[in-house]
Amino acid sequence: MSRSPAEPACRAWLEVDLAAIARNARRVADHVAPARLVPMVKADAYGLGAIPVARTLDPLEPFAFGVATPGEGAELRRGGIERRIIVFAPSATAETEELMEARLEGAALSLDSLRTLAARARAATARTSVHLEVDTGMGRAGLPAGDAGAWAPEVAGVLSRGGISLGSVYTHFHSAGADDAATRRQLASLRGAASRLEAAGVEVPLLHVANSDAVMRDRQYHLDLVRPGIYLYGGRRGTGVAGGPGDPEGVARVRARVLEVRDLSPGSTVSYGATYTTDGAERLATLGIGYADGLAWRLSNRGQALVRGNRVPIRGGVCMDVTSVDVSSVSGVEPSHAATLLGRDGAREITLAEVAAVAGTIEYEVLTAIGRRLPRYYVSGAEVAGEGSR
Repeated sequence: MSRSPAEPACRAWLEVDLAAIARNARRVADHVAPARLVPMVKADAYGLGAIPVARTLDPLEPFAFGVATPGEGAELRRGGIERRIIVFAPSATAETEELMEARLEGAALSLDSLRTLAARARAATARTSVHLEVDTGMGRAGLPAGDAGAWAPEVAGVLSRGGISLGSVYTHFHSAGADDAATRRQLASLRGAASRLEAAGVEVPLLHVANSDAVMRDRQYHLDLVRPGIYLYGGRRGTGVAGGPGDPEGVARVRARVLEVRDLSPGSTVSYGATYTTDGAERLATLGIGYADGLAWRLSNRGQALVRGNRVPIRGGVCMDVTSVDVSSVSGVEPSHAATLLGRDGAREITLAEVAAVAGTIEYEVLTAIGRRLPRYYVSGAEVAGEGSR
């Protein structure tokens, strides 16, 4: 059977539905208004392509885009993104020059980093906004909320010397989808730290904390800005609450060609380690995708694929470049047919949550692990209907 004209001529690929990403973002924007969006497009938009995703979301008029490194922000600038870009992860001192050159807004996660950013801005005769992280329980970075009485006057002193202005104050929730009591305590700690800053004479223009889990969980967490990530990319289905934005649409589909179809006799072994042995006569299809492409090795003998709209099991170990599936129950499978390892095929779907659960990992890793060897195809264009989100 020849392939569909709409399918790419390659062994495996990733399809990204940009219109679905835009609709997911619109759901969040409508739900959190008047808070504004800071879509997280770090890690190449969770592996789906930061530039096309940012271009798609830009007409929604987000407050800014969020990235993890100055290099990611600079790449967006080269891709024509002119909106504010905030670098949320700690930056090495050597990266501050790139931060300034690309007109990015950095995060200050300690007094030393705040002083460094201010000094570099003054030396460059530039003025930039800096976003101050408060550690309310994540423990990895940020000014400790419990010591705000001591560091708030120091922050005020740095700001008074010029070069930088305070763009916002924020924190990271560690268990927003699982521990309501801890999440409320973190919010209270953030508010307390912001009050200490204001008492020291620092105006706090914006306060924010909500990731995807918090966006869906409770309106009290929306504050001035929200920072959705995995929800935009189809994750966190079925975890919302009444009155929330609803489940996101799936946006990613991983597909692979059938390279060979083989009839194996009873007692045949399959793949490295011979971890699967056929009970009877079985027909196996060899797919052109493996763990080097981001298909988790832990799906060996556990995961499934969709072939001609039917669920079929993975047999044997996932290899670096190929994977075998049992198509004994599916008629007419031939080389060049496409199998689906993630996403929808007809009436059936393999969701992010399913792949993560079977592989013993999290939805974020499933997406970000999709290798660069898989070409990205954008299947719905970048048109976004409706008004901007302010």
